[in-house]
Amino acid sequence: MENEELITIGRVSRAHGLKGELAVMPLISDTEIFLHLDEVYVKTRAATERKKIKAVRRHKKSLLIRFENCETPEDARLYRGAEILVKKSVIPELPEGVYYRHQIIGMKVYTGNDEYLGDVTAIIETGSNDVYAIKGADREYLIPAIKDVVKEIDVESNRMIVELMEAVEE
Repeated sequence: MENEELITIGRVSRAHGLKGELAVMPLISDTEIFLHLDEVYVKTRAATERKKIKAVRRHKKSLLIRFENCETPEDARLYRGAEILVKKSVIPELPEGVYYRHQIIGMKVYTGNDEYLGDVTAIIETGSNDVYAIKGADREYLIPAIKDVVKEIDVESNRMIVELMEAVEE
């Protein structure tokens, strides 16, 4: 495999139908990228391998993907839980102030007073805004991803500055 960084853009939730399709839950907001891919990398517990895409279509909140040489439900079941990755160069640049999940997860989080809170471990999608789960040395924080709380995100230095609300600090 080439040395270019791979980015996770989806996760296989289950096999779908009788033709070897995989139901994939996208992990990026711009799902249009899936419709234009010729190949992806699939990361299972055993290995990461390059797969040629035979077909992609939208289905409810997920996407249905067929790989070459994946023709039966039994073939498709082998990929349950696998991550779908692409080369970083494939995903488009986002406008300023908009970030991909992989850019946020793992970021170091500090208060405006330079107090280290922890690392972003997950992004929870809610109806109105995302919430960042931050794991510190002695506690966890749930920080709403809104401008009143998240004051600065610096992807280059892998650093986020937040202003904690009173209820969060208690």
